[in-house]
Amino acid sequence: MAREPAEVAERRRALGRSLATFRRAAQLTQAELARRLHYQRASLSNIENGHQPSTRQFWQRADTALAAGGVLLRDYDELVAVKQAHQAARTHRGPIGQQGQIGSLSDESLELTSLLAGLTTHRLPLFDSGEDVFHIGISASTGESLNAKVDLLLQLFLYLDNELGGNILYLPLSRYVARLAVTVERDPGLGLAAFGQLSQMVGWLALDANRHGRARRYFTTALYVAHETDDPRLAASALAYISLQETYRERFGSALSLAETALATGNGNLTPLTRTMLSTRLARAYAGVGNATRCLGALDQAHAVFSDAGSDQEPLWISYVDRIEVAAQVGACYLDLGMTTKASASLIRALDLLQADAPHRVRDRVHYLSRLAKCFLLDREVERACEVAAEAVTLSGAIGSARVTERLKEFTDALKPFEHNKMAQEFHELFASKIGEDS
Repeated sequence: MAREPAEVAERRRALGRSLATFRRAAQLTQAELARRLHYQRASLSNIENGHQPSTRQFWQRADTALAAGGVLLRDYDELVAVKQAHQAARTHRGPIGQQGQIGSLSDESLELTSLLAGLTTHRLPLFDSGEDVFHIGISASTGESLNAKVDLLLQLFLYLDNELGGNILYLPLSRYVARLAVTVERDPGLGLAAFGQLSQMVGWLALDANRHGRARRYFTTALYVAHETDDPRLAASALAYISLQETYRERFGSALSLAETALATGNGNLTPLTRTMLSTRLARAYAGVGNATRCLGALDQAHAVFSDAGSDQEPLWISYVDRIEVAAQVGACYLDLGMTTKASASLIRALDLLQADAPHRVRDRVHYLSRLAKCFLLDREVERACEVAAEAVTLSGAIGSARVTERLKEFTDALKPFEHNKMAQEFHELFASKIGEDS
């Protein structure tokens, strides 16, 4: 039997540790929990130690028995996705999409992206609870089963998004959604809600790839589906994404109007993480128009509602909102307001949290570093700014995000007044070699 990849083995051990933690919190012994789950105590012990695999049904029962709120089941699904990525890499090594699209990626990233090859034929290989291969296709017999499959697909793309970026992921997922649209058009009862959620995800990937026209169309589609399915959370989120897009394009008046409309769209029927995200979008828009008082008020509201996280069941597509995201958005707002000292502190906190909680989120790290470098440059700390930006440029080679490349190019342009500085010259050389002056 082939040796299990180190990443898979470590995730299995981490999942076992989480199970033990939730069991102890419930004040249950291994024997007591084993009886509840109809397992042998020895088997449960092996699972907690990461020595024995188990089925999705086991983790579903364990999650319910220990009131884990979906954490155990979510982590198991991530383990399965990563395991399948490695297996697909051994079987299907090679480029996906257009020729040369991922030629600059590391071997580790290549192993993950090889999993996406199936999407070009409207199916994605995954494992079910029995470890047998099945495919996420678009011909599910019921809307319920299609929704369940799309949840797995969405979870996988949320994970890969932070490692690979929209340049790579946009094409395969947009092709899948195009095929899904045909099914939904024929019978809206077959996965209309899932179609809306995936449309929002494709919109985000398009935005990250700087395909603004396509991003807007996908967000608009998600908004339409949200109204058709009476989902105020998705409607508010789609509007908030369009607001963020307007912020990126420095259309701050429009961004503010959209952010205000997004909050009103929820009609108070929003989860804590959704309200947190909407408040940060509003804060970014206020920062864009230079209204510090309203911006800081919206940030206070974001912190207040974030403290309620966990009290309601959250939709999967909002799972990216965590303490890292909140700290980063606070830093972005302070930076837009020119409050560089506070911006630096918030961004450094976001980077520290990222290292502790989610080191795989490479794209976020590059983005936060580029903002931090801008803070230091605004304070005329050129050497420190170049040092931070150099780390961002070096890391950027592992991902494909036109949006991040654009931010790094903006920093390079901002360095022009300091072109005689040695560190600035060295950074220009690094940027040219890693990214290119014409990017």
